[in-house]
Amino acid sequence: MSENPIEIIAKVRELMELHEFMEDEQLDKAMSLVVKLVINPQVPSRKAPALITELQALSTVFAFNAAKYATFQQGPARSPQAHRKNVYFSAKEAINKLVDALKYAAKAEMDY
Repeated sequence: MSENPIEIIAKVRELMELHEFMEDEQLDKAMSLVVKLVINPQVPSRKAPALITELQALSTVFAFNAAKYATFQQGPARSPQAHRKNVYFSAKEAINKLVDALKYAAKAEMDY
């Protein structure tokens, strides 16, 4: 990731827009954890399991929410429901990738 402060600020602004649109405390929690990791990517090995578990649980909730908006509460294309579904699917995928990276980093640290 770029160290350009303007780019970092722009990302935070994008997260604020997501917060305002989604109005979801669990998504806010996930975004706050991601911002903390961007600021300080060094996760101590003793804290990694709890962080991984929390992120994976949030990812699972986002998968459930995405399925909800894809089935019961689906709306037409470009509707708020369609946008929410896409945000939840994207959050789930991104967090799953982050969890995989954290698992790899924790394992690599333990092997070191």
